[in-house]
Order: sequence, then C-alpha cells, then structure tokens
Amino acid sequence: MRFYQLMEFRSTAEDAVADIHRYRDLMGDQTTARRATVCVDRDDPGLVVQIVEFDSYEEAMANSEHETTQDEAAKIEESTGDITFRNLDVVEVVDI
Repeated sequence: MRFYQLMEFRSTAEDAVADIHRYRDLMGDQTTARRATVCVDRDDPGLVVQIVEFDSYEEAMANSEHETTQDEAAKIEESTGDITFRNLDVVEVVDI
C-alpha cells in the first residue's frame, strides 16, 4: 500500500527546497522515497509542509532508519525546531 509521510516545520521555502535537494543528492539510489513535495502554508508562510511518498510503510521505515536520513533530520530539526510527522496510509488517489 502506498504511504505518505507529512512533515510540518518552521522554515523558508528556499531552505526547505535546498534541504530536500541536498538529501536526494546524499542518498542517491539508497533512498526508498519516490517523490517529495515541498509546500508553504499560504496563511502562515513560515510553516512548511513536506509530503514524501513511498511505495509502502515498510519502505518508509527502512528509509527513516538509514544513517543519512537520521543525520539530515537532526540537522533540519536543529535549524527549524520540532518537526511534526504524520504517517498516512494511502487508501486511494483519485484524479479529478
């Protein structure tokens, strides 16, 4: 079952995009993430919501346990403060 992980944290769009690109470059083909979408809350521009897509919960957890993921998450949390995670099983995606 496809799985999405939402991460909410305080940052700028530019920094969040730079962080996800750096992470992609560091991980290369070791990551199990399929796509990352960086969003900024229109009503609260300092709130970034990052949506990371995986093929399954198990792949997401394997990715989360990777040393590079742990190191990069710690760096981001150090500069942004707390990160709120939401772990979502995708029931269905409907193209409208």
